[in-house]
Amino acid sequence: MSGAGDSGVVLHPEEADRLPSRVLPSRRRDYTLGRHAARQALVQIGVTPGPILTGERREPLWPDGVVGAISHAAGVVTAAVALESECGGIGIDLEHRGRYFPELVDLIAFGDERIAIRGAEDPVAAALELFSAKESIYKAFSPRVGRYFGFAAAHVHWVDDGIVARLIEPLDRMYPADRDIPVNVAWAGGLAVTAVALPPD
Repeated sequence: MSGAGDSGVVLHPEEADRLPSRVLPSRRRDYTLGRHAARQALVQIGVTPGPILTGERREPLWPDGVVGAISHAAGVVTAAVALESECGGIGIDLEHRGRYFPELVDLIAFGDERIAIRGAEDPVAAALELFSAKESIYKAFSPRVGRYFGFAAAHVHWVDDGIVARLIEPLDRMYPADRDIPVNVAWAGGLAVTAVALPPD
């Protein structure tokens, strides 16, 4: 992870060219640190890093044969990558407690998910865990399916050692409806951290 105080971190020229000139300073900082963290992660798996540009769905465009994800919240960024031969997709997401608002649950939770959040010891934490889990699922699957899909595509439930998401709609041939997806979840200070690593196809 890289924090907001990192200095000497710059964008690759191609990345800088693609970033809108009127972007907010905080957004430029997070984008820059995220790309820096991603390049560091690529080096760790033996891939020579180049520019990491952005696709039509705002997803990072990784080198051939690589899957990965970047996330940022409250001045903290993280990136995770893997070789496609070893992992079918990666999703990682950070959500700060300050991002919560009461209407969030109505937007992201359905059926038993809403009941579980209302009955949780800390409903705010539960809502952010669910939101983050669904964001991680989207990041893991979006490059595979090449399209947007909504929060209703997977149903989340809590288990003793984390979260399990069950697909409600089929996302691709390897992941039909009713397939369970384990989601790792943890808290670091006020940040909910979730991650999904799909097995190789």
